[in-house]
Amino acid sequence: MKILPRLFDKRSGGEGFANDRRIVKRYDVPLKLTYFDPATKCKGEALTRNICRTGLRFPVSTKIPKGSIVELAIEGPYGDALISSKAKVIWMEKFIRGDNAEDVIYEVGVKLLKNRLF
Repeated sequence: MKILPRLFDKRSGGEGFANDRRIVKRYDVPLKLTYFDPATKCKGEALTRNICRTGLRFPVSTKIPKGSIVELAIEGPYGDALISSKAKVIWMEKFIRGDNAEDVIYEVGVKLLKNRLF
């Protein structure tokens, strides 16, 4: 993905989260991806919430346990490239949407196992 290094040029002065203690900087970039968890057969499409060089955060429709290895196909910002990678689920969080306690969505944070995004 030749466009991603240009989007994250260090001279751009972009700021991360104010209280972020992480070593690698996160960027709020929506990239389209498809995911598949072979263990639970959970699959779907999503837009990333944020990304970094070695991982990303995205919503999923079904709970994927921490430690699971998922298969990802991540599109470039202009649909010009595709990165296929396996990733390990580092964390999973449940969110209740609206007043109905059964209307939930999950978000996962994954670490790419072999590839880097930029």
